[in-house]
Amino acid sequence: MALINGKVYDWSDVSISVTNFTNIELSEISYDDEQDAEIIPGAGGKIRGFGTGEKKNTVKVSMLREDYDEICRVLKTLKITNFYKYIFPKITVNYANESGQTVTDVLTKVKFNKRAFKAASGDKSLKVDLDGFALGGITTNGINA
Repeated sequence: MALINGKVYDWSDVSISVTNFTNIELSEISYDDEQDAEIIPGAGGKIRGFGTGEKKNTVKVSMLREDYDEICRVLKTLKITNFYKYIFPKITVNYANESGQTVTDVLTKVKFNKRAFKAASGDKSLKVDLDGFALGGITTNGINA
């Protein structure tokens, strides 16, 4: 069991970088992965072992509309005319605070397949949400899934 005798990670300890996009700030990121697994029964109803199936993961990011517009500007300079055809090489998430080591998660070959835009009366800022998956997988603190 890990003992926590000080400050734990919070949003101010997170830094996110996106390869090829130096002038954007993500305001939210979430990612998960899983691998299908099932029990293989043996004689007498006992478990003989297990089998594994497909791996899958999801990546979700949120940003201000201005940051999304910067992504579009960079894509145009790369001669990309279809947002869904671009694969983001790498999204790196670092967690670090003064009382601990830096932890790095890497999402490789991220492809987004959903964009969500919203503007409403009273909004103080406009947000864009992107959903997708990491074709190259998700590595957390040096461990692959």
